[in-house]
Amino acid sequence: MKKLSMLLVCSFAMLLLSGNVMAQEQVKAHPEGEVAPHPEPGAEVELFCHVKYKDLDEMAPCASPKIIAVKDPCACDDCCCCTPACVYIKICVPCGCEVVTCSKNGDRIRYDYGKYAVDVRVKKGYIEVDYQD
Repeated sequence: MKKLSMLLVCSFAMLLLSGNVMAQEQVKAHPEGEVAPHPEPGAEVELFCHVKYKDLDEMAPCASPKIIAVKDPCACDDCCCCTPACVYIKICVPCGCEVVTCSKNGDRIRYDYGKYAVDVRVKKGYIEVDYQD
């Protein structure tokens, strides 16, 4: 039950932030991997710094940055907290309609834009972002 509520809140945070593209100078790297607060649109957020980017050459041309919320890879599953632990990361995506799919209890998220896609995988201690052509 806790995992389902964590997934729903993180998904809600992703929906809130999906249209919110921030300038790079507004975003600071998140040093310790703590839970980032849910920001207001246009507010400054701290990014989770343990992110591995793969296949950057397959990124869409003219892609723009997008801030998304994902599960915290450093959070414990059995904690008694009511709020889920989410962190924010930056991905670069093309403009257009997106299809977002979530699997593995929120550990795998795919942003599909037709020809281009971005796979986000939450692994133990870090997050992996894989660009697909």
